[in-house]
Amino acid sequence: MKSTGIVRKVDQLGRIVIPKELRRTLQIVEIEDSLEIFVENDTIVLKKYDENADIYGVIRRVDQLGRIVLPIELRRKLDILVEKDSLEIYVEGNSVILKKYEPACIFCGNARNVFIFKGKNICPSCIKEIQEIR
Repeated sequence: MKSTGIVRKVDQLGRIVIPKELRRTLQIVEIEDSLEIFVENDTIVLKKYDENADIYGVIRRVDQLGRIVLPIELRRKLDILVEKDSLEIYVEGNSVILKKYEPACIFCGNARNVFIFKGKNICPSCIKEIQEIR
């Protein structure tokens, strides 16, 4: 996974904006192009729709603002709540990958039981290590 640092919230209608720089990278044109949407492991994969290729997911058109509606079945499967959850967005090959954003520890990358201290995410084991430095 190549992190872009791009995180977006899902709006009240289940839409998410695909950042312009990622749309340009994959040559996705608003209004003209559709994307195939499917789940792979714990991520949502968006691929530019190719009418000649086998289809494994749902096809949705990209609107004039670069948004796409994520099907409710996929949001339910990945426990994505509209207007609450954020998704991390990045490109892998010829796909846009959406993954539920889980803040991770700035030191070790652990995403479990993370505390926020002065705007930074820190896990319990790193807090313990810091305390032992004294």
